[in-house]
Amino acid sequence: MPGTSASRHAVLVALLWTAVTLIGIGLVVAFPLFPPPASREGEVIDRAFLVLLLVSVPVFALVQVVLVYSALRFRARDDDGDGPPIAGRPALSAAWVAVTLLMVLGLAAFGWIGMNELHASRRADLTVRVIGSQFAWRFEYVELGVGSAELRLPKDRLVRFELTSRDVLHSFWVPEFRVKQDAVPGRVIALTMTATEVGEWNVLCAELCGLGHTVMRAPVRVVDQAAFDQWAAAQKAAAAR
Repeated sequence: MPGTSASRHAVLVALLWTAVTLIGIGLVVAFPLFPPPASREGEVIDRAFLVLLLVSVPVFALVQVVLVYSALRFRARDDDGDGPPIAGRPALSAAWVAVTLLMVLGLAAFGWIGMNELHASRRADLTVRVIGSQFAWRFEYVELGVGSAELRLPKDRLVRFELTSRDVLHSFWVPEFRVKQDAVPGRVIALTMTATEVGEWNVLCAELCGLGHTVMRAPVRVVDQAAFDQWAAAQKAAAAR
């Protein structure tokens, strides 16, 4: 019976799709693509990336399973011309559109919540003016009245970065923080971030800015509040000499 055969193929495809989806999700969860984030914003960004990846797995698996199954099971041995016409199924089309719409709306709502977390209006504990130039970074601590060639931050404190450039377009990026923002000549662009891990990393330039682009980096050191206060006092004393 043609109907029985079609149902059998549909069941086999569904089982294969389920198996491939479970394997894919298991691989995504078991083997993270990035090192652990070192900022609160990084946690939000990684969560969004993980959700998008997990949603993509069943969609990708469905397309590949149907494609491979059809190519293997229904391949033509001989060229007999056009096959019989296939009538559409409005219910299946409507279900596909409805599921896709719900997925898109759900992801849009999830993204809106994440964007609100990243751009929530909060009072910063520290303001750092970031100045890019060919090919170095300069960090000026507005409240402290000192500057440095390294970026030193207190752990668990909201920092407002004010980015600008002295010459060409640069891009402020600390991969472990997951935040990236262009530094544009003649403009000041704000970026907020809270470091959550003590450690040492590097500020990189993520915008091709000239021959020295690859060496345009500066050390980042995240320390506890006491160590930061001690460093700030030493910077003030050195500037007063």
